[in-house]
Amino acid sequence: MFMSPIRDPIHGYIEVAPHIERLLDTGIVQRLRNIKQLGWTNLVYPGANHTRFEHSLGTYYLASRLAGELSEEERREIEIAALLHDVGHGPYSHDSEDIIEQYTRRRHDDVAFLIESEEIAGILDEYGIKPSAISGHIQGKTKIGQIISGSLDVDRMDYIIRDAYYTGVAYGIVDYEHLLRNIRFYDNNIVLYYRGLKSAESLLMSRFLMYPSVYDHHVGRIAGSMFVHALEAAILNGDVNAFELQQMDDYELNARMRNFNEYSADMIRRLNSRNLFKRALYVGFDSVDKSIVRYTRIQKDIEREIARMAGVEEGYVLVDIPKMPEFRERNTMVLMENGQLKYLEDVSKLVKIMEESYFDDWRMGVYTLPECRDRVARVARAYFNVERVPRQSKLGVA
Repeated sequence: MFMSPIRDPIHGYIEVAPHIERLLDTGIVQRLRNIKQLGWTNLVYPGANHTRFEHSLGTYYLASRLAGELSEEERREIEIAALLHDVGHGPYSHDSEDIIEQYTRRRHDDVAFLIESEEIAGILDEYGIKPSAISGHIQGKTKIGQIISGSLDVDRMDYIIRDAYYTGVAYGIVDYEHLLRNIRFYDNNIVLYYRGLKSAESLLMSRFLMYPSVYDHHVGRIAGSMFVHALEAAILNGDVNAFELQQMDDYELNARMRNFNEYSADMIRRLNSRNLFKRALYVGFDSVDKSIVRYTRIQKDIEREIARMAGVEEGYVLVDIPKMPEFRERNTMVLMENGQLKYLEDVSKLVKIMEESYFDDWRMGVYTLPECRDRVARVARAYFNVERVPRQSKLGVA
């Protein structure tokens, strides 16, 4: 079978099977070329301009490596699912994810409506593959779906290595070759052979270090929050239909937002010129109780109240309350040398420490215009009952 090679900076030459090449040329997949993998993170790391298209290719490659023990039919299905697993992402990737789910009740992996379209379904039909099977694999509802959506899957394996490479941070050195050799099916579940434990720890440590330095970098959080508020205002104003977002790309939405309502247009202009809001408050669980995450239900009310008390125009105080950290990897099963199965967190002390340490990096932010920062900070500290932290004096030279 002739395989077309595609040169990838992470995996080298990726051999593309004919059924994958057919899907690559569809508009649904090509749209991913114009969706940045890390949203607005390129405002922090200028090299972070890689796309969902590249990541999808990488995920396909890694999935094909793990599919060696599957039947030909299963192998073909999981390769297709790996390639298509991100076609449901909206513009700027995860930055639009919560808004899309809020207004459409569709998560980014709810892709049945795209896979069932004639463009994709017609190709699948030629190979005797049902779109529903591919959708199930993408959501991790099947045995082989664990390869791309499980506790230790090739999706995160590719994005951690790829994101580290393009941002230039030094956290993406992972021996994924050794890891791939030690992930297998056992009793219909993906398990990690004990001899691959250190490679798995390396992958998870890279991910752990990437969160505070890349994924949750405060500038990226500020830019993402500005974009979310601009997008929601556009939806509420009728400028854009939320159900259309999963078929739009970054450039189309960005261009259209410049002509939306005054608030959305102002926000996108600020983002495009990197004229960003600043932190008025930025605190962790050492300053606020973990129950603060429940405030997301009344986040808009909080923003309006702080803005009113600080004398700032509504929409120019943004409250950013991240979700509680998740650590799905704890459910990874490790096949010990004596044949016993144990949970990863029971085998690795390092993994247990990482799980606990994720909470140390959690931060709640209140952002506003630079000229309003001091008065918003005073009001926000009082509102959330946060004591003012004195500035550290600069260390003198003896």
